[in-house]
Amino acid sequence: MTKFAPISIMRARVPLIGLLIFLSSPAFAEVADKEPTIPQLWMVPGIITAIAFIAGVKRPSFALFLLPIALFCAWGQVDELHDPFVGPAIRAELGDAYFTHGYLSAAAGIVGPLVAWAVLQLYRVRAKR
Repeated sequence: MTKFAPISIMRARVPLIGLLIFLSSPAFAEVADKEPTIPQLWMVPGIITAIAFIAGVKRPSFALFLLPIALFCAWGQVDELHDPFVGPAIRAELGDAYFTHGYLSAAAGIVGPLVAWAVLQLYRVRAKR
């Protein structure tokens, strides 16, 4: 003889099953806490430019050795902003100003070693006169 569960226990299981299905559904996670802050976005190009100036003091062409690193860092930042899933979440949470800072800091990171090379090359030419 099989035992059947009372009706009251069966009624309690239905909401429990619904709760388990709801909890296992995809959730919207916050993105802002995983993104670098705006000052951190600007620190990377500043550090790359400073290292380019220091490296270029001996020879201006050494400043250009940091250009691949700058391109890699800029690509990583812009790629994250253009991601079809993460990009809209970043825009929704952090706003358009974060995108502006992201693009400008990526461009500054690329331009920094080039400016360091140009300035140090100019000083070298003027020193020879």
